[in-house]
Formats: sequence, C-alpha cells, structure tokens
Amino acid sequence: MPTGRRSSARATDARERLLVATLRCAQRDGGSAVSLQAIALEAGVSKALVLYHYHDKETLLATTIQWLSGRLVGRELLALQKSTATSVLEEYWQWLDAELHAGELRALLELTQERGGRIRQAIATSAAQRQETAEQTVTRVFHLLELAPRLPAAMLATCELAFRDGLVMWSAQRPDQNARVAFDVFWLSLLGLAR
Repeated sequence: MPTGRRSSARATDARERLLVATLRCAQRDGGSAVSLQAIALEAGVSKALVLYHYHDKETLLATTIQWLSGRLVGRELLALQKSTATSVLEEYWQWLDAELHAGELRALLELTQERGGRIRQAIATSAAQRQETAEQTVTRVFHLLELAPRLPAAMLATCELAFRDGLVMWSAQRPDQNARVAFDVFWLSLLGLAR
C-alpha cells in the first residue's frame, strides 16, 4: 500500500476513534459535560491530536452529531426492510429496544443541547434526516398493515419522533420500567388514526 493511502487510512481511523470516544463521553457524562480533555482521555490520545483532527470542540461535536445521525438513520432504514404485516410492529419494537439499550440516540439527544453555528447546522440536518426517515418508517408500517392514515405521514412521523425521543429519555431515567407498554399504547393510538 502506498504511503499516502496508509496515512489517509490512519487519519480516518483516528478520526473515527475520536467520534467513538465523543459518543462514549456523551453516553457516560451527558452532552454538557463533554470536553476535549475527556474525549482525549477516552480515546487514549493527546488533546493536541484531537485538535489536529477536528480543530475545535464545536467542529468535533458537529461531526459527531452528523456521524451519529447517519448511523441511527441507517439502522432504522434496515430495521423494517424485510418486514411483513405480521412482523412489522414486533420488528419495529426490536429495533427501537436495541436503540434504547445502545444509547446512541440518547447521546445524540444530549449533544443537541450544545450551541454554536456548526452545531446548530448539524442539528438541523440531523432533524431533517430523522424526520424523512421516520416518514418512510411510518408509511411502511401503515402500508404493510394495509391501512391508510387519516393524517399526513409527515405529521405522524413528527409525533412518532417526539414519542421516540421522549421514550429514550424516560427509559434512561427508569431502566427497570417496561418501555414496550408505552410503545404498544402509542402505536395503537397511531393505528387508530387509520381509515
């Protein structure tokens, strides 16, 4: 492998390691407690190396928000790809339950409390991606169940995202509670909006 490709691959690996470290810090300490020093310690590198790759905290957090959003949206799109009418809600729950336990969605929500121009732009892009994907998900669920919603899919997706984000925070505060009950009640309500 030529030297240029090797150092490019190493730089990519280092940047990814810093994103993972930022994720872990946000999961462990909350978004407001994330610092460049904590990220450097988590990644096992110097703070100077963090700054070399990301220049400042705002750039690192904005990049982390974009990276997390891509991962979350990608998994959501895959979750119901092979679903049928009899399996769609169970597979939807299994995907959401896995996300609740993985903690990446909670970390994303934590990081969206940060401020700064690049962070606000990353949050807006993330929100648009998540909204579009939620619309696809809601549309797929209704389609597989051969139901037609009385409200636009975009409106239902907005409600579903708000529910999902709330469930993430609720589950983090009450890990001993059964989030499945809330999921079932919410989806029964949404399906009640079908023609």
